[in-house]
Amino acid sequence: MSHALARSRPAAALAAPRAPRALASLGLLTFGLLGAGVADPAAPPAAAAPSVVVQRDVLYATADREPLLLDAYLPSESRRQGRPAVILIHGGGWRAGDKSAMRDEAQRLASLGWVAFSVDYRLRTPAAFPAEIEDVQAAVVWARTHAVEYDVDRARIAALGASAGGHLAAMLATLGQGPLDTTSRVRAAVSWSGPMVLGDLVDAAGAGGLARDVLPCPPRICPDQWAAASPVTYVDPTDAPIFLANSTDELVPLAQAQAMADRLQAAGVVHQLDVLPGHLHAQSYRSQVWPATVQFLSRYLGPVPRVPPVADLRPSDSAVAAPSPSPSSGKSSGSSGGLGWLVGGVAAVVVGGSAAFAYGARRRRPRSST
Repeated sequence: MSHALARSRPAAALAAPRAPRALASLGLLTFGLLGAGVADPAAPPAAAAPSVVVQRDVLYATADREPLLLDAYLPSESRRQGRPAVILIHGGGWRAGDKSAMRDEAQRLASLGWVAFSVDYRLRTPAAFPAEIEDVQAAVVWARTHAVEYDVDRARIAALGASAGGHLAAMLATLGQGPLDTTSRVRAAVSWSGPMVLGDLVDAAGAGGLARDVLPCPPRICPDQWAAASPVTYVDPTDAPIFLANSTDELVPLAQAQAMADRLQAAGVVHQLDVLPGHLHAQSYRSQVWPATVQFLSRYLGPVPRVPPVADLRPSDSAVAAPSPSPSSGKSSGSSGGLGWLVGGVAAVVVGGSAAFAYGARRRRPRSST
């Protein structure tokens, strides 16, 4: 495949197609974020494992007078030698969801010894492209700027996103040229069901009718604008290694990931494409791709202390047209759902002829969700 379109540009260069785009239709995809979970309604709210410290609602930037927040998941013990960090980017069709959707992934990464930052980005209908891209770039820059404070190695920052978040993770991997340890560049990226060639979604079965409002001008009339919104456009030989996952018959056509893999192959960029049979989308198949995801990241960020237990990762069902949860509710497909509950045993202690029973239930938290 020709490399003619593979010149990277900084985010500022994307401002040309900055006309408002109505993301409402594509947002209905909810790209893996708004899945209905299978959580036990009687289960207690999720809590971080004792080995992880969570700092919520940390301000990382301000855009259009809107605060941009992230949640930081930190290993409780400090190394002061710099840990790898992963920027986690939720899905939701670029118009729905929030950072809590990725808390399972963030929790799991931090429990493995890495630092995880789950980020919010601007969600509007219509949104001003490329606001979302600029926001996640700002999050990477913030992580480098605050590396000492959060015990982060500036040279080892990666991105992981699901669905719409996978698109943004791929943009982080491809935008810019040169060294991967400066500005908003990342060392590696993981995309679960991320759209890679946005113009092609318009004609895709199932997602076609929902993708036509990504930009106000149709692809056949304004192909340059749609190309500017697509990670495949910016691939060049200096890009970060990318892990791509996609199902064979899901919301985002497999052809999207295959086209990206072809472009990466032509440019000589290290990549891995995992194809899963069936229709599961993004975080709905996360338990299946998590071990390979961690293995891929550890190849470029450094090894983790232990292998992540697959049983800790619970799939979340994909519900394309489900209503968006309130950002303040803290609920998402990633924070509901249910393989991870472990029930502690019941201990009976008899003291002075009277019995007291203690019952403890704790949820083994995995990573996060889309």
